Amino acid sequence: METYQPLRLGLLPLPTVSSPTPNSDPNPILDPLSLPDSDLDLDLDLGPSTSDEEPIDHFDRLPDPVLLLILNRIGDVKSLGRCSLISRRFRSLIPLVDQVYVRVDCVIRDDAATASTSSNQGRTRGTGIFSHITRAFHSISHFLTPSRKILSTFQSNPCNSDISHHSPDEVLRNFKELRHLQIVLPDGELGLDDGVLLKWKAGFGSTLETCVILGASSVSSKPENPNPNSCNKIGEEETINNAILKLRIIWTISALIAASSRHYLLEKIVSGHETLERLELSDKDGQGVLTMDKGQLEGFRASPISASCGALRTVVPALSVKLWYAPMLDLPGDMRLEGATLVAIRPSGSEDLSGDWVLDAFDEPYQSGVRMLMARRNYRIEMNSF
Repeated sequence: METYQPLRLGLLPLPTVSSPTPNSDPNPILDPLSLPDSDLDLDLDLGPSTSDEEPIDHFDRLPDPVLLLILNRIGDVKSLGRCSLISRRFRSLIPLVDQVYVRVDCVIRDDAATASTSSNQGRTRGTGIFSHITRAFHSISHFLTPSRKILSTFQSNPCNSDISHHSPDEVLRNFKELRHLQIVLPDGELGLDDGVLLKWKAGFGSTLETCVILGASSVSSKPENPNPNSCNKIGEEETINNAILKLRIIWTISALIAASSRHYLLEKIVSGHETLERLELSDKDGQGVLTMDKGQLEGFRASPISASCGALRTVVPALSVKLWYAPMLDLPGDMRLEGATLVAIRPSGSEDLSGDWVLDAFDEPYQSGVRMLMARRNYRIEMNSF
């Protein structure tokens, strides 16, 4: 890097020039060579010097805590992998990052599940039946053995079969101080018809502790002049018939299977990071979010998970379910839900099925929909373990 040598100039106030006389020069010229030295100095960079001084790396002047703060703001595991290529110092600090975001490139499904899915002509749409994720679901290069070629290949073709895939527990193995982890799947597990809304949020320890599901048979825009008596009202039309109730039960079971399948995949990650305080596993489609706080993570480590027989997911315990339904629900903004349904779930014996944990499950405008549904008639259901 070229350096610049400052040039010091001596300046002093200009002498007072008297008013011109008839015989004097009206435009007197000051001779700079006749000016004495001044106590006022200016430093001006006029160009590259011929100095052989080494350029200064300002990152080297930052203490490690400040540099770690910057790296924590980056968070993305792929970007951190590229940062590890910069210098030995960066490479030594990357494992100390405590907030990491992992974006999954593709899901690798079990061969048997894939064959079963193909024989059934794909996932059943509208019922929430899906092929389970059965082994490592992440495919990015290991950040401690980065390869520029592999990184660029993943960006253009993330599921290329010629590239070795790495599971999240392999990628995260070298983070020693991990406290907050967010993993995002490329899509949701539930195959839904166009227009169908199904969102869920589940909290897990060693097993399911809470789950909130919001669904609708269709989502549309409000008419320009909606009839105020046509929706958001409580009346006899809220009664659920058997066909409506059956579909809602299918939605509920499908969301619970999706949540328990994700929970099963987290065992190695949680057991390998005792410093972890917060974990979130979501998907790019916004279908579902699995969360675990510090206490739930400790419970997960203390009690081994109970796997469902014949399926790579954890067992769903016996449950108490509260269900709300509205034939039509207008949300703030331009959204209208038809067949709006809210489901709150906790293990059997729980009495709190309508607390703040239900209201806070979703962001707006869905949070307003949850609040309106909870003001309506509800139905209680008990479900066996599965």
